[in-house]
Amino acid sequence: MVQVRDRRSRQKKPAQGSDTAVTTAPMNREKILATALTLFVERGFSGTPTALISKEAGVSTGTLFFYFKTKEELIDTLYTCIKQEAAEALSPGSRKDKTVAGKIRHYMANAVAWGIQNPKKITFMEQFANSPFVSKGAHEEGTSHFLFMEDLVHDGIREGSIRPIDVNLLFCIMGSSIGAIIELASKEQDPGRRQKIVDDGLDLIMGGMRA
Repeated sequence: MVQVRDRRSRQKKPAQGSDTAVTTAPMNREKILATALTLFVERGFSGTPTALISKEAGVSTGTLFFYFKTKEELIDTLYTCIKQEAAEALSPGSRKDKTVAGKIRHYMANAVAWGIQNPKKITFMEQFANSPFVSKGAHEEGTSHFLFMEDLVHDGIREGSIRPIDVNLLFCIMGSSIGAIIELASKEQDPGRRQKIVDDGLDLIMGGMRA
């Protein structure tokens, strides 16, 4: 399920004393987002009418529009939620790394692991990374979740452990390289060979970054 942390959509108060209403409301919203993710990936934005989303999610069209006033609001919410989830997946275990380079490599390894576990979300982010169907505000909010990575790279450049190159260029290279690692590693069934693909790929990226 897509984990929802977006605060723009208000939930209606359930009827007093109704346990069913308490549990059903957030479940419906999650079902709508998860269904929209599948359909947007398979059919694109224009090819996915809200009527189809509500039908596949098993909710009424009125329920969908209660949570998301428009299809544009729905895709914005989905985009920002997935971006936030992806950013939060980078941090676990990183505190043990004492160097900037070590932290960056750890974040990238976590990004690859998350991508392998969430192929549909990776495809969605690739499809809509520069899409006009996602609003400028949603793009900016999605990017904001990764600002800590930008700060870390600047720290590395200042201390001399990272090459002094344009940070935007660096992130473009990192993003495309991580995407390639995820794609190749996902196709490999043998755990040992899969890990070697990941390790070799990350070593190549870090080798190009180090001063």
